[in-house]
Amino acid sequence: MIRTGITKKLPFVIAIIAAVLFAYAPAHADSTSTATTTDPHAAPDIASSTGGTSGASGTSGASGTSTATSTVSTPAVIDPCAPKPSDLKKLVDVENDPTLSYNDELQQELAMRKQLLGQTISCAQSEASDLQKSLNALSLSGDAATIANTLSSKLNDPINFYSIELGKLDNVGIAGSKAVAGEVLSYRKGTYGPLAAIVNNFMIWERNQGLFSTAQTRMDQTSRAVAFLENATPNSDLQNALSAARASFQNALDANQGAKQALMQLQSPDQSLSLIQKSLSSLSDTYQQFFSVSSIIQTLLPQ
Repeated sequence: MIRTGITKKLPFVIAIIAAVLFAYAPAHADSTSTATTTDPHAAPDIASSTGGTSGASGTSGASGTSTATSTVSTPAVIDPCAPKPSDLKKLVDVENDPTLSYNDELQQELAMRKQLLGQTISCAQSEASDLQKSLNALSLSGDAATIANTLSSKLNDPINFYSIELGKLDNVGIAGSKAVAGEVLSYRKGTYGPLAAIVNNFMIWERNQGLFSTAQTRMDQTSRAVAFLENATPNSDLQNALSAARASFQNALDANQGAKQALMQLQSPDQSLSLIQKSLSSLSDTYQQFFSVSSIIQTLLPQ
């Protein structure tokens, strides 16, 4: 019973922790190589005549790609709200069509700009609304519910902002459409992008709480098993292994609490994500220590 209680499902839980750690590792971790990624918050720069965009860092073209440093080659993340390259090409073709009169070119270019920009803004608004719905669908209590309510309220701002920007399209010319595109791009990168990242980090953090509950149960079971054996046969290696597991678990709990505070205070998404990753790394170390305790116990039990 002691052996089964300690080792049951340990590999499965560690696999979950590892999956979460690597799935959400930031692309800009310690860098030695260069990878090309698409800024998930980049709006199409319909403000320029060529339809190019400025990514989150560096200079990018119509596809919204930017150069970022990474230890591995990272697959491109396509902004679902970005116009297709074929749509942007149509805009360039209109601008360069020698058969069109000056007025016809202006009318067609304006109509196309409004259409593409309207589609982009509507998509961005739906994206923010869907994120809010996902957040509101969570069944939460305590501090988690407080954080979720705050973030949900914050998401009303981009939803309203995009509605205002859509309304501007009715009475703008080409210059006005460029101004609207610039406003949307700036807002998406500087305001919505960080907010969406915080919301996503919170949902990761909230899902991880089950892992901590499981680890606490394992810690309680392991402590009882060690106490039982220590009463019969004191063993310094066993006690040291348990102490190491407790230290790792406390580090995990501290980082998890720090992540919660970062989310409550709406600190930068990099800060909360870093603490989430740190907590999971320490939690993984804890399970490795559980393995060590289990191995020692097996040598002490009658064969």
